Amino acid sequence: MRVDKRSALRSVSRRWWPELVVGLLAGLIFLGFLGSLELWGKREQRASAETLDTVENGHWLVAEIQGRPRLEKPPLPRWTTAVLMALTGWRDEWVVRLPCALSALATVALVYVLGARIGGRGLALAAAMALCTMWLFITELRQAGNDGPLGLCATLALYAAWCRLHGTARTRRRATGKLEDDSPGPRSWALILYLALGLGFLCKGPIILLLVGLTVVPYLAAIGRLGTGLRRLADGAGLLIFLGLALSWPVPVLVRDSNALGVWMMEIGQKTGMLPITHQNRSVLGLALPVLVLPWPVAALTGMVLPLVRNRRVRLPWRPGAVWFPWCWAVGNLAMFSAWAVAKPNYYIPCLPGVALLVGMAWIRLSRAARDPARLASARVAAVLLGVQWLIVFLAGILTPLLSRNYLTAPDPMGIVVIVVAVACGVVLSLGIWRRGSDVLALLPITAACAVGALIGYGILAPSDNPARGHRQLAQQLERRLPRAARTLHFFHEIDEGLWFYLGNRRLVPVPGSQPRYSDSFDKVGSFLNTRLPFGAGADPTFRLLDRQKLGLIEWLRTRGPEEPYLLIRTALYDRLAPDLAGLATPLYQEDGLKRNTLTLLQVRDEHRLTAAPR
Repeated sequence: MRVDKRSALRSVSRRWWPELVVGLLAGLIFLGFLGSLELWGKREQRASAETLDTVENGHWLVAEIQGRPRLEKPPLPRWTTAVLMALTGWRDEWVVRLPCALSALATVALVYVLGARIGGRGLALAAAMALCTMWLFITELRQAGNDGPLGLCATLALYAAWCRLHGTARTRRRATGKLEDDSPGPRSWALILYLALGLGFLCKGPIILLLVGLTVVPYLAAIGRLGTGLRRLADGAGLLIFLGLALSWPVPVLVRDSNALGVWMMEIGQKTGMLPITHQNRSVLGLALPVLVLPWPVAALTGMVLPLVRNRRVRLPWRPGAVWFPWCWAVGNLAMFSAWAVAKPNYYIPCLPGVALLVGMAWIRLSRAARDPARLASARVAAVLLGVQWLIVFLAGILTPLLSRNYLTAPDPMGIVVIVVAVACGVVLSLGIWRRGSDVLALLPITAACAVGALIGYGILAPSDNPARGHRQLAQQLERRLPRAARTLHFFHEIDEGLWFYLGNRRLVPVPGSQPRYSDSFDKVGSFLNTRLPFGAGADPTFRLLDRQKLGLIEWLRTRGPEEPYLLIRTALYDRLAPDLAGLATPLYQEDGLKRNTLTLLQVRDEHRLTAAPR
């Protein structure tokens, strides 16, 4: 029996060793040194503050940060992290990031199985490795936030839609050249589709409907099955599942706070450009596509022109017209985001699985075309494109760690050398494997080099910037300078939410009236609507808000009790208000030269103030 199990294990290992290696490399890329960096980014600082408030104060419906309700983002990622933190009792950076990192691994697995259904094992492996090595996907999915879980839900929904539409039957061609209709998959796939849509709605709102709709509907239209496909996807029970999940949070929130709808509409209007928020500038995300898909710009762009270029001599393992599915996923949604007023790179995260499928398709097609001896011209073009792609991987892989010396405080030179050597070896091995006739496995050395780069980058190079970007050192300074009896520390307007995560023994409380009701944008829009003037015709609402908040701060400094004499304020804001605060407060500690918003600790002038206890 033991011999049979061992032989079966050897057989599985020999057959599936590429998948096992890719899975191991993906685990290293997304889980390696997950907690080595402090909470740098604004999004994961907010995510950590929301989680702490949920766990410590029991605010499961609506979390509070900065002394105000946080209504802008749905709660599913916060709930997931809060449950994990509550069950383990751990308050570490990796706990905050773990749900997003696991979403990355699950998304890679879904891309693999979707690629296998579309074009077989080769496309599955190529797409999975392409997604594992996209820098934007790596950097964003190693942070806490809503985009990673949203991308997982979108990928699950589209995988379920494909399985429902096409089942497992292969498509055949008629004599007319049109596709025969294949049998649909089980109804359970439609239910999974609506379940994923509901979960995605709880991750980031109605954007999940656009991401999936702008993929499925144009795809069905492109292959001439719009009516048939939509009928297959329609399901009454599934719709009830979606509505039950999607409304499970907004409805209780609206019952509790009638202003929530205004906050949500402001958030949507600000991003799409429907509301005239002056501090936002229109950006065209599509122009940044080569950067968004690094290190695969050539393969990605080639994949995007695949449906427009026919080459009947190259036999491809996917059904005719299948390329439109990832094409609509990647290009259709890119066009939508490019029309928005505010389109940040992280918005495109849920579309990168579609890009990865296009990269895999382009890589397989170019590899086969480059080996076609009957058409030398097209073979040469394909070989040149592959060569340029290898060159970009090589240059991007070695220039990025070298340029990091200009952005990191004290990068380790040996770590940079190791990354450069790993990238060079990966590209050389990839080229050698391809020349031996293996198309897809040629991507494996590049994936391994990416894993080495991620481990060294996140484990050795980037942590040198923790003192300049994080808040742990500030929390330690405050603990040393504040007396033990001063348990409450006030702050003016807003400060970086990362301080909440590291300053665990103090209570951070806003100066009454200084914080916005929900957000600065919401207050500015309210001011604009109340004045009924053209936006920008009068004084900037930001300054009117600041003047009102400044008066409240001065009044608080004059009347507050002697038991709360300490105040935190952003240094840039303090420099602006210093003349008005003269004689009321004295700076005790001021940060300078950091790569984040610096803070100033003030002590309110009062003859009854507490004195700092020596440490």
